[in-house]
Amino acid sequence: GYIFGGFCDTAWSSNGGWKASAKAFLFTVKCYIGLAPTKMRLKDRNNGTAVSHGGSYGPVFGGGIDICVYDNANSSSKGSTNVGHTYECPAGQTGSTFLTGSQNFQASEVEVFRVEEKKVAVINTWEKLQA
Repeated sequence: GYIFGGFCDTAWSSNGGWKASAKAFLFTVKCYIGLAPTKMRLKDRNNGTAVSHGGSYGPVFGGGIDICVYDNANSSSKGSTNVGHTYECPAGQTGSTFLTGSQNFQASEVEVFRVEEKKVAVINTWEKLQA
C-alpha cells in the first residue's frame, strides 16, 4: 500500500469548520509514482483553509480538498486526493494521481497521532555546585 498523510498544529474537533495552521504540511513516504519521501508545504502559510474538522468525516487538508479521508474510509473509495490547491504539489506531478494512481482511494488503515511538546526542566548547575 501507499503511505501518505498530513500534519497540522491545531487540535482536532468535530465543529465542521476550516482552520488555519501555519505549520501544516502534507507528506508521502511511499506513493504510486515512487517519489522519495516528500514534504508538501502550504502555498500560503496564512491560509485559513489548511484543515477542516468535522464529525461525519475524517481529516480534510486544504480548501481545494488536497487530501480528504471520509467516514468508513476502509470500506469505500470515497477518500480523495487533489494536491496542489492549498499545498504544493511536487514538480511535474498530477495532484490527483501521484499519491495513489487515482483521485479516489480506499484506506486500509488510518492512523492519527497527537504530538505533544515535552517540557524539560533546567537545573541551574552553578547553584547546585555552590550548595
